[in-house]
Amino acid sequence: MEPTGDPEARIRDLERPLAGQADTSELGDSTVPVPPYPHSAPPPDPYGSPYWAPPQQVVRKRPNSATWVIPLIAGIVVIAGVIGVAVFFVLGDSSVVGRPSVSGGGGTVAQPTVPVIPSMPSIPPIPGTGGEDQVITVEAGGSLSIGGVDRRQTVICNEGTVSISGMNNTIEVQGSCAEVSVSGMENKLTVESAGTIGVSGFDNTVTYRSGDPKTSQSGSGNTIERG
Repeated sequence: MEPTGDPEARIRDLERPLAGQADTSELGDSTVPVPPYPHSAPPPDPYGSPYWAPPQQVVRKRPNSATWVIPLIAGIVVIAGVIGVAVFFVLGDSSVVGRPSVSGGGGTVAQPTVPVIPSMPSIPPIPGTGGEDQVITVEAGGSLSIGGVDRRQTVICNEGTVSISGMNNTIEVQGSCAEVSVSGMENKLTVESAGTIGVSGFDNTVTYRSGDPKTSQSGSGNTIERG
């Protein structure tokens, strides 16, 4: 049988290189150089915390003195102002009583004379406002219109037409009118007699003394009555 086919021969062939390496190790330097151990941090304290950190410095702020100085100054100013006002009123009351006197000279100081203010000129009445106008006559077929504010008027009517407007007017109509009409506000009309009386507006009053006129009214607060 060939050596390659013998298992024992195969094993001996494999053991030869291993034996040679062992002999070489025994003959040579058996000490293997070891690299120097690097420097490391000192070992931790066995009783310390594993999460050790360097101590931190605590910065303390000094209290700001301006926070109490400003209110103190403001309080002093207010108190001084109150005292000054009180002293002013006390001294003022004591000096106002009586006439002022001159120190060292004696006597009193003459008060200045107040100039006389001239009276305001009279303003003429404005036509159509207030006052009492002259008596007006309205003939048959004619018409008269009266307006304005706070007027007082007397009208003589001979079958004419009278129309009143404006506000707060007082009108007296003598005689007999064909037609009388009133509008506006708060007008007062007295009619001796009329064929037709019409009222509109607000708070107007018409009083007729005789006859049986035809009446019509609109608006609010108006009155037609016999009196």
